[in-house]
Amino acid sequence: MSQPLTFEFTHLLNQFSDVQLHTLFKKREVVKQTIKQKRQAGDLGFLDLPYQKNISDLKKNAQKIKNSCETLLVIGIGGSSLGAKAAIEALETRSKTQVLFLENPNPVTLERTLQKINLKKTAINVISKSGATLETLSLFFIVFEKLRKAVPEKQLKEKIWITTELTKNPLYKIAQEYSFPVLPIPHTVPGRYSVLSSVGLFPLLVAGLDVEELLAGAAFIDQNSRDTYLYGTLAYGTHQLLKKPLTVFFPYDERLSLLGDWFCQLWAESLAKSESSGPTPLKAIGAMDQHSLLQLFLQGPRDKWYTLLAIDTYESSLESSLAIPQTKLLKEFSYLANIPLEKVLQAEQKITEKSLIQFENPVCRITLPSVSTYSLGALFYHFELAAAVAGYLYEINPFDQPAVEQGKILTHKLLKGENLDF
Repeated sequence: MSQPLTFEFTHLLNQFSDVQLHTLFKKREVVKQTIKQKRQAGDLGFLDLPYQKNISDLKKNAQKIKNSCETLLVIGIGGSSLGAKAAIEALETRSKTQVLFLENPNPVTLERTLQKINLKKTAINVISKSGATLETLSLFFIVFEKLRKAVPEKQLKEKIWITTELTKNPLYKIAQEYSFPVLPIPHTVPGRYSVLSSVGLFPLLVAGLDVEELLAGAAFIDQNSRDTYLYGTLAYGTHQLLKKPLTVFFPYDERLSLLGDWFCQLWAESLAKSESSGPTPLKAIGAMDQHSLLQLFLQGPRDKWYTLLAIDTYESSLESSLAIPQTKLLKEFSYLANIPLEKVLQAEQKITEKSLIQFENPVCRITLPSVSTYSLGALFYHFELAAAVAGYLYEINPFDQPAVEQGKILTHKLLKGENLDF
């Protein structure tokens, strides 16, 4: 298979002394062995998702929805929605069935969404690994009752798909009671690492995307993981040794904006477990944020490092007609005549990269041949594995979120009417 992405680490590597790099690489070898042992023990199930065998079952279920429904309404939040949502925004979908997402328990958003769809021609995919996600269940309970009024009771089990762990959690119990089909989430796949599982693949199949290509891109990184281990190691080193506590993910394509949101959740929730292991992720989009954040990046505090994401080819069905035309309007911009529009964006990426370096900011670059399903699968897997590498270098658990769980407990107590003495 061809390379789904390439890395440029030269500038970032040059920020470290030989002694620092020797120390980092020595630690990296220990982490490699840790990950190898945990994977062999079956503890890191997300690493094996590129090779899963249940795709045909997911395809059959997705086809049922595509054959009978105008809309798939995905109800989930965080790791249950961001990956699939990011992929659908980034890629051209080829399905008459639109995929919409309900994430936040906001009554205005819910009302607007319900006004857009015909419930009689809508399928529901409820996603919660724990089966007890408050926001997700709150939305589902409302939509479920509205769906019950819209279709005969016997049709409900053809309209609702449950994605959860196969444990006796509240959502799984509901699925059993009503005979809703269940799409299992493996126990060893944490929610924010689950985009390549049924969590992400099922909505993407309904959207008409080629999930085999997505998994092939992920498999390429798994089999060629040297640069991903290096990225995770340098991410740790840039924070700990170069004292850069903020990391900026900077793609030059607004189609990847939600991928930036996915990255921020993965990085923040996986690595922030103490004051010393809490790198703060930020998202910027080129070239738009050159006109909002770049001044801060160049002359503001030197507390950030950058991953720029460049695109070799911006594929467009109108590409031949999207060069800047020879027109009387050009005047002092005559040098732009006949330049393809993508060359403008690519030039801005290159100059931003050089400017960041000139202002003494650590920078690395990832380049995609194009924004494709194959490259997106590679990006998902790259950042997931890199987060695990960095987590073990910090000597923390990159797969839990104990502070978030405490917040969930307190929210439940507050809604039950318990006095929390705020």
